[in-house]
Amino acid sequence: MTMSTRMLGSFVCPVLVLAGLGWTGAPPSQQVEPKPAVEKGPSPRFLNPDPAPTPAPAQADIERAMAYSEAHAGRAVLVMKDGIVIAERYANGWSAERPHPLASGTKSFAGVTAAAAVTDGLVSLDELVCDTITEWKTDPRASRITVRELLNLTSGLEPHSDLLGRQGYGIKDLGGANDLAGRLRGGANERAPEDWYDAVVKVPVTAQPGRTFRYGPTHFYAWGEFLTRKLEASGRPERDYWFYMQARVLAPAGLTFPKERFALDQKGQPNLPGGAHLTAREWAQWGEFVRRGCAVKSVQPAAGAPATSGPEAPSSTPGSTATIVGQPTTARWTPVIDRDALEQCFVGSTVNPQYGLTWWLLTGADGAVADTGSSDGTRMRRRLGRKDEPAAPSISAAQTQAIRDPNGTVVKAVMAAGAGKQRLYLLPEQGLVVVRLAEMGTKGTSFNDTRFLKELLGMAGDAPSGAR
Repeated sequence: MTMSTRMLGSFVCPVLVLAGLGWTGAPPSQQVEPKPAVEKGPSPRFLNPDPAPTPAPAQADIERAMAYSEAHAGRAVLVMKDGIVIAERYANGWSAERPHPLASGTKSFAGVTAAAAVTDGLVSLDELVCDTITEWKTDPRASRITVRELLNLTSGLEPHSDLLGRQGYGIKDLGGANDLAGRLRGGANERAPEDWYDAVVKVPVTAQPGRTFRYGPTHFYAWGEFLTRKLEASGRPERDYWFYMQARVLAPAGLTFPKERFALDQKGQPNLPGGAHLTAREWAQWGEFVRRGCAVKSVQPAAGAPATSGPEAPSSTPGSTATIVGQPTTARWTPVIDRDALEQCFVGSTVNPQYGLTWWLLTGADGAVADTGSSDGTRMRRRLGRKDEPAAPSISAAQTQAIRDPNGTVVKAVMAAGAGKQRLYLLPEQGLVVVRLAEMGTKGTSFNDTRFLKELLGMAGDAPSGAR
């Protein structure tokens, strides 16, 4: 579809949109409050691709963490240290070869794809989206949305719109006939939504941009439409979102799988907020790529021999040197995404300091753990007519307890998080990438990130009572 066709098919009468927002004809500047100033400062540095040597978690601690996960509907735990898989176990009917739904863990791919687009000069995080999605220009709220606000979920767009179809479409194999995802999916014969990216242009903006954090899929479909239009207008060979993400993000990470594993609409466009299905090893490989600063490994051979490069797949055996024609070599890691652009994924907004660009900032400067709230299925339960779990407030409180090492130093961590407590943890100072997969259901709702990580790191002795 050409850009002109997309824009025509997405057109919404400005009078109706503005009337729905209560617009009286005054200039937009008189209808909205000014946004808070974007904080400027030194370039942040969350990632540490080459941390000081640290010991791997003790086997007994890993075993306790795995047992805790399994007792809360866990299906897999994989622990990677400095790019090497040191522990891996499957339970409750799962296996290493079976791709698992990541649910909202999928969102982390969008943030890194955005960093790639910034690197390539396609986008700026603080540019106005309406300069590309021009249907929004006459809307006093939509016209103020920036790319950054789409990706940190403060855009003001209605986060869960019926215009985008049934919530949870494309999530498969999360459990049996009674699991939440199966009921949300509407059955195996449910028809795919026609065009998520086209439909999102019509979703109303119901809050002032930059003022509220509202978790939901709408922001990501808008980001998909925005980048698709950017690509269509560019001279790049990748003219749609999937092929760009594949070329700039997935392939460098060493991930090769059909795009159907991202759950597609009828136009073949990926479900960016929640459709990915990966094996535990594939998700760990993605996490290691990000932990390494989105760098690929090039092998430097002896004089006279050609160099080779490419992504590194997870390894179960140690060893960082290679040989070519019998000659020892060393490895060099080369980033394929600008470091400053990537680091923006780990900078929270003023509205929600514990959510960056599609990544949860699990531990803040004071050791606080992000409250994932509705990302863990709260809104799904409500759509099914279920009340929130009675224990939810105490569980949330336990997850705000500090995670500190024996010296009192905060353990830095971020995560990609999905409903059912799907987790990809990055702990850059420890050189750790940890995957946790689980069934979505009531049995797993009390799984606690603080408790799990403290078990893994051998710090469970001082875990708060609410996290036990």
